[in-house]
Amino acid sequence: MSSSEIIEIENFKIFLVKSARAKHILLRQNTRGEIILTCPRFCPKVMAIRFAKNQVAWIRSRVQYAPQERVFHPDEQISVLGKEYILKRGQKMAIQDGALIISGEEAFFHRRVCSCAQKMLLSYLQQHVVMLAQSLGVTPGRITLRNTSSRWGSCSSTHNLSFCWKIAFAPKEVIDYLIAHEVAHLAHMNHGQQFWSVVDTLTEHRVFAEKWLKKNGRLLQSIK
Repeated sequence: MSSSEIIEIENFKIFLVKSARAKHILLRQNTRGEIILTCPRFCPKVMAIRFAKNQVAWIRSRVQYAPQERVFHPDEQISVLGKEYILKRGQKMAIQDGALIISGEEAFFHRRVCSCAQKMLLSYLQQHVVMLAQSLGVTPGRITLRNTSSRWGSCSSTHNLSFCWKIAFAPKEVIDYLIAHEVAHLAHMNHGQQFWSVVDTLTEHRVFAEKWLKKNGRLLQSIK
């Protein structure tokens, strides 16, 4: 079990998480740019705060270079499922001549772009999850999209798969790797050698995808 609260250190907002699984005090930044201070469940709060204060220079440097919120606008070029589109406003949602046409009021343009990308992603996931699962002789459960900050995908013990909807804007190789990763969990609910062996039989993009996510994950998470 874990509990969390928000604390401030030199006007920086820090998420203090007390976890039963934590063995040490750890300071990190998640893919949304948030600073997370994790400590053992029975660690005194004052000790965790003292640790973070000693790392304030690191906190300042990370917050300073955190990406600003990404908002989509008409006539902007974006990538959805690895394909480039020019965003246009129109009367009806459509894909035409390399343009992703978004209907509705301009105030809701960004939200509708994200909604359209989610629909495209879910359709792609449903096809490719089933295809890869059949190749392994396993059966997936429900496939859902979530707004997650700590993981790009997950597989439950009941074989339900979920993916962060923002991966719609990642390269297709990255999406395919994340699909392969979660489908492999249908056969192995761990990250052991057999699991990674299965992943590598399902995709050849693991190295590229992991490097891309490490470099660009925070920008991806800046899409709201």
